[in-house]
Amino acid sequence: METWAIVTLVLGTSALSSLLTFFITKMQVRHSDRRFEKELERAREADDHQRRWEVESDPLLKLKAELARMASKLDKLAVSAHQLHTRFNKTEEQAKEELEEALNDWNNYISSDDLRQVLSIQHDVEIVNLVKKIRNEYLESYEDGAIYRKELTAKELGEAARAPDEKIGPEVIKVQSLINKRLKEL
Repeated sequence: METWAIVTLVLGTSALSSLLTFFITKMQVRHSDRRFEKELERAREADDHQRRWEVESDPLLKLKAELARMASKLDKLAVSAHQLHTRFNKTEEQAKEELEEALNDWNNYISSDDLRQVLSIQHDVEIVNLVKKIRNEYLESYEDGAIYRKELTAKELGEAARAPDEKIGPEVIKVQSLINKRLKEL
């Protein structure tokens, strides 16, 4: 075989080999780029979801804690008001002191404006309305026990006294469950 044929064959094989290597490398780089873009997109979506969860869950978590705090104070206030006339194992003076302490605690809480601030940052009108309804029901029970007790019949007074445990307490639990549901949806 002649020299020029050998040189042409070697150069042709080398060029073909280089071209083939170039295309294979280019395909691998393109595949790696696609994989990298997909992973980057997944990371971006996860980061966006995490950020959205943090932003949207913070008000709900604050409301959940504030609802528990409000319900605790109002329950104590309503129960203390009804104990003015039921007074199991208490003197009238002790019942009045407990009511005064619960009323002062409620007044300090409401003047701190914590509840209003937490309600103001909410974006779920349904939950805000339910919390306000619970607050109003507790205050109504308190008023029935402390203010209007002489005007109410024994049956009405008994219903008002049982309201914090039988009616309002389960409503608080329902709202807390609704908040949990909203948090899971985020």
